[in-house]
Amino acid sequence: MIFETAEALRGERMASRIYSPFAYPLPRRTPVVPIAAAEAERFAASFPVVWQRGEDGPRLCVLRSLLDDGTGFPPGTERSLALLPLLFQAYPFVFPAGPLKAAGNTRLIDVAGADLPTDAGAPITTADGRLSHGAELRLRALDLFERDHERTLAIGRALGELGLLEPWPLRFDLGFGRSCDVGGLAVVPAGAFDTPRLAPVVARFGIAAARLLGHHRLSLFRAAALLSAARAAVTAGARP
Repeated sequence: MIFETAEALRGERMASRIYSPFAYPLPRRTPVVPIAAAEAERFAASFPVVWQRGEDGPRLCVLRSLLDDGTGFPPGTERSLALLPLLFQAYPFVFPAGPLKAAGNTRLIDVAGADLPTDAGAPITTADGRLSHGAELRLRALDLFERDHERTLAIGRALGELGLLEPWPLRFDLGFGRSCDVGGLAVVPAGAFDTPRLAPVVARFGIAAARLLGHHRLSLFRAAALLSAARAAVTAGARP
């Protein structure tokens, strides 16, 4: 789903070494990352949890920064494994491009390479041909995402069909001649939480939807922290 150059996990690729996700540019820099509904609670206190237009309908995402250069993360979040989405906990293992199937999606490896490795890394397979512990953990992260993907997508589609998603454009002057314009995002209108409009979604998907919607609503207050971090990053970059 998010990669530069993905190839099949076979042959000589199985002898590759893998590094910390933060050794790779995409996990460090990608500001908007798809997540599963089960992940929302983990992010709500640090980042906005929102929806984004996708090929297969509104997809749930976490907005980690207003900038796309690897800066602008709120203090303490940019190198936190606990705040890394499942898709990046699994990196460099990735899903193919395009909409996911309910199950059985191919696992690939992004061969773009680590640009900031901090150690020797770990092999994908051990000397006896088995997956290493590190590889197993990363592939398990893809399993968890895949397992919750259909439910997550269905909740987003239901909200969209009921007219419960409105555009959430984020356009700000960051100072020093720079600005940001994050488009394509959507949120549930604040007024919907004070009416029965969300009841059909909660009735259909149960506590999972209720918890997701609650975390979504609370998470939007973190947009102010993102703006503050983005302006601080721009200011720091502009200093002589």
